[in-house]
Amino acid sequence: MSFLNGEISAGALWHEIEAEVMGCLAATFADAGVGHVIITDGPKALVTGQHADVLLRALAEGSLPLDAACYIADAMIMSDCFDFGDERVSEALSYLSDESVPFSRQEAEALRGRLSAPT
Repeated sequence: MSFLNGEISAGALWHEIEAEVMGCLAATFADAGVGHVIITDGPKALVTGQHADVLLRALAEGSLPLDAACYIADAMIMSDCFDFGDERVSEALSYLSDESVPFSRQEAEALRGRLSAPT
């Protein structure tokens, strides 16, 4: 939440989770094909469209590597600490967590557009 609230930079977040993400990716591509996401407890938090936009903007602009997208989304979805503000936030995070589809900066920008579109 510190990153999503603008309290730390994308670079600081990446520094904090890089080893976890790379370990997860390495395990996923190993023979077993299963990576592990580390989830820590924290206070309950509501993830809004603005929060999701912070993440998507960092991915679209390259301040966070695309390899981080699935890991971060999985951690948020699997955590009991996060509630999602609406269906669009939930759908965006679900899309990010889908490892079966290659994810690009252009797709991050397109998801940003869907989040900000009027309902």
